Amino acid sequence: MKNRTAFLLCLLCSVAAFLILGLNYFALYQLLPIVVFYIFQLKVFKKIKRPQTAPFIFYMLSLLILLAFPLAAQIMWYFDINSIASKSSTSGLLFVWLPIYAVLPGIMTCSMAWIIMRKSEKGN
Repeated sequence: MKNRTAFLLCLLCSVAAFLILGLNYFALYQLLPIVVFYIFQLKVFKKIKRPQTAPFIFYMLSLLILLAFPLAAQIMWYFDINSIASKSSTSGLLFVWLPIYAVLPGIMTCSMAWIIMRKSEKGN
């Protein structure tokens, strides 16, 4: 994915987080997975070419974990899909743990892609 496309995708996810939570400091915390993805996009993922299967798979996993999962959870909470927001008195805790649940596995997939990229660069 080109940096411009990744930037626009990250911007879309950021705008969605601010629309759902409003403009406050807590919404900035929700941007943590997006920032991690964009940093790895600039450092590691811009070097991925289509024929390399393993780094591309880890790239797609990172995209799903760091961008799609938090965005889907925020949208589900906002629209109260499957009563995710109304049946629990602690449903707001989703926004406390969501960035952590996204960043930890997201860093692992990004690191694996980085390791594979480094090994393939040394091999050539």
